[in-house]
Amino acid sequence: MSEGFVDLRLNNGSQDDESFWPSFTDIMMVIVLIFLLAMLTLLLKNMDLVTQLRSSLEAERTATMQARSTTDINTQLSQRLQHLEEEAAMLRMRLIDLGEENTHTLAQLQASQQANTDLKAALAALTLRHDTLMAEKSELEKNKAELAANLLQRDQELKERQQQYQLSQDQIAELKSLSTTQLDQLKKIEAEYASLEVKYNKLIRPARSSLGKYVVMVRYHKQDGQLAIEIKAENDAAFIPVDGTGLHTRLGQLQKEYGKKLYVRIVFPDDSGLSYTEAWNLTESLLRMYDYYYQE
Repeated sequence: MSEGFVDLRLNNGSQDDESFWPSFTDIMMVIVLIFLLAMLTLLLKNMDLVTQLRSSLEAERTATMQARSTTDINTQLSQRLQHLEEEAAMLRMRLIDLGEENTHTLAQLQASQQANTDLKAALAALTLRHDTLMAEKSELEKNKAELAANLLQRDQELKERQQQYQLSQDQIAELKSLSTTQLDQLKKIEAEYASLEVKYNKLIRPARSSLGKYVVMVRYHKQDGQLAIEIKAENDAAFIPVDGTGLHTRLGQLQKEYGKKLYVRIVFPDDSGLSYTEAWNLTESLLRMYDYYYQE
């Protein structure tokens, strides 16, 4: 034995072979005692558990009986509650229906009140209109009587004027006949006077000359079937192509600047492609508008 413990080693050379068995007996005794203590402890616990189990079974039996009684009561209460819930749902539905009916009735009432207000306003307007129309009717009847009297008077005046008109028409016809004869005579006299005036002007008026004048040249010719226009003033180095608007704008500016000193020379090349009538019309219109000789 070392330090109070039994040396159980088999090959311990310091001890005899007989010392092994008493130590083993002691160990087995200790083990048996531990097992017995454990069994006693388990037995005591099992007895306690059995007692608790019996108490639990009794309590469960009592609880089961109470639960059955409570279940019956709960069933009755559930049925009653379900019945009350159904009644409450029906009341809610009825309340919703009553609310909708109340809203619809209130809307109809408001619409009726608005319609009543509109009808009152319309009635007041119609009453005012009726009074106005009655006043206008009285005034119209008065005016009608005055108009009838005026119409009768004017009818008489019209008849008198028609008679006078008829007399005037006869006189006008005679005057027209006389006037036509005199007008023909006047036209002949005017024609003779115009012819004489032209001859006189040709006799006393000097010939058209560019001497002392500002000369601007306008050249016309056709190009691809279209009328082409070119202009060249004294200070221009060459002819400048322009359209109709540009030509009149330039000549108008020169006329404002030089007035009765503006001399317009029209040029038609040999291959201009213009007929005699076209050339004459262009020359006549342009000279009458801008040339000094035609402005006098």
